Amino acid sequence: MIHLRCTFKTLLFMTALLLAAMTLSGCVSHGSSPQGPSEESPTTAYTQLGMAYLQRDDLERAQQAFIRAIDLSANDPDALQGLALIYQRQGETASADQYFQRALSARSPFTQARNNYAAFLFSQDRIPQACEQLEQATTDLRYERRAQLFDNLGQCRQRQGDSAAALAAYQRALQLEERLPRAWLGLAEVQYQQQHLDAARASLEHYVRLAGQSNESLQLSQKLRGGASRDG
Repeated sequence: MIHLRCTFKTLLFMTALLLAAMTLSGCVSHGSSPQGPSEESPTTAYTQLGMAYLQRDDLERAQQAFIRAIDLSANDPDALQGLALIYQRQGETASADQYFQRALSARSPFTQARNNYAAFLFSQDRIPQACEQLEQATTDLRYERRAQLFDNLGQCRQRQGDSAAALAAYQRALQLEERLPRAWLGLAEVQYQQQHLDAARASLEHYVRLAGQSNESLQLSQKLRGGASRDG
């Protein structure tokens, strides 16, 4: 068993080293994307350390760091979310659900955690609940990646079979950020389902320009060619 016993100064140094390694390897943080551990509290430092370990797939050390943070501050939202992400990775779905909900109760809004919770629900085939969380997340006007939230919502509504809601979500995503390949592909798929074939072809072309061909785009292109043949 690995035990995290270190002074606050050592803790900050360890976090700085791990965050630097993450930057060099191009990782994306699951947490609040800290720029550095300079004058952070011990709770925040342990949370950042946990996120750094989580990025390196060291789940044992990450879990211990998050637990230490929660020992210091029982309702720290970032540490609660960190444990939720670990339990999700470990297949402990009941615990993951519990800690996501605790994180969301501890901070409002906590849009990043809400998006992660929606992804967890989606992975569990709890599609209506996932869409509900994403609908709520998209109302956060200050969230930097709001376009991605609408893209996720479009995929959720598409999975739910609500093509009108999916179409609206994809269009909103692209209104906010037009260089979202997945939103263009989703939009093309919905437009094809609605038999708006010219619009679907145009959306698919946008996707291919941004991301190149994929199995999904090739399949849709083949369907569109079939639709053109029937129209002819």
